[in-house]
Amino acid sequence: MNSEPNLIRKDNAKEQKKQSPLATAFEYLELLAWAIFAVMMLFTFVFRLCRVDGNSMENSFANGENLLIWSIGYTPEQDDVVVFHLPEKEGERTLVKRVIATGGQNVTINFQTKEILVDGVRYEDSHAVLKSFSDEFIGRYTLFAEHNYDSDQKIFSATVPDGHVFVMGDNRNNSKDSRDLDIGFVDERCVLGRAIVRVFPFTIYP
Repeated sequence: MNSEPNLIRKDNAKEQKKQSPLATAFEYLELLAWAIFAVMMLFTFVFRLCRVDGNSMENSFANGENLLIWSIGYTPEQDDVVVFHLPEKEGERTLVKRVIATGGQNVTINFQTKEILVDGVRYEDSHAVLKSFSDEFIGRYTLFAEHNYDSDQKIFSATVPDGHVFVMGDNRNNSKDSRDLDIGFVDERCVLGRAIVRVFPFTIYP
């Protein structure tokens, strides 16, 4: 008497077995789609990948190296390596520089002694590469600032506006940065994020 239900159950089991490869394929496709979506969201709102363009950050970063930057909820702090965009007439450029001072801080640079003071405290410029005019290559940019600069004393002095940062390249004599009028104080709204990983050679930054 129970043979007919048993046959129905067997037929259903066979049907499920026939559909299982197709169902499994759809499940994998769905998982793949969600994974791609998650990665896209992650690299849109949390992380970004950028390439170092030029020699202004030597010896910390070389031309052509790729950096992973942290974007979400980030507020620039002194000594961070930041990536920011710079609107220009011919298009938008993305630059990599180091934050020397943030909004409200006073920056003084003595171009004779190469000393930087932030709010009267010497900035430990351990990352800087300094070259003299006698060196083989110092780049197209000079040692001196284009604004807020006392040419007699050879001293730059300015207070960073609120919501802005003062940035410099680690290769001090070959860096177009906040000393240059084309860049000046960088609006924090233009900062895309902080460098946290060099992709190759792989290096993690605090």
